[in-house]
Amino acid sequence: MHEITVADRLLDRAIEAAAAEGSDRIEELRVAVGEATHLNPTQLEFWLAELGADTAAAGATIEIRRVPAEGECSCGWSGRLPSLDAPIGPAPDRRCPECGATTSLTAGTECRLETITLPDAEVADGRSDEAQADPAGPETHPNDSQ
Repeated sequence: MHEITVADRLLDRAIEAAAAEGSDRIEELRVAVGEATHLNPTQLEFWLAELGADTAAAGATIEIRRVPAEGECSCGWSGRLPSLDAPIGPAPDRRCPECGATTSLTAGTECRLETITLPDAEVADGRSDEAQADPAGPETHPNDSQ
């Protein structure tokens, strides 16, 4: 169950980014999850909400964007990889549809916090504006060691 660990890391990064912007509340979390990570988006969303319940992310809207698995082959083919029906969900078929060789993944392995939305904030010129913090940092990969 990698989703709980990944959710915890994503929340830590979001809360740190919000604090750096002077906010103690997060309204929305947007996360990109690649098809080749084998993370379950429903479980990831659940754990983000559950672990965030007593934090700055309590009640935040959570948006999970699936990133299709794409690959390229030494034969020259590149594109979106078809999915295999697996018992726990679809998984990308890494075989080249042109020649049958194993492809290199070029997309679909990411798991990253794309943006966080903070509550309306007063900006320097006195007008009210929605603040978005950039949670920049390295991507979180489900197989990273702690």
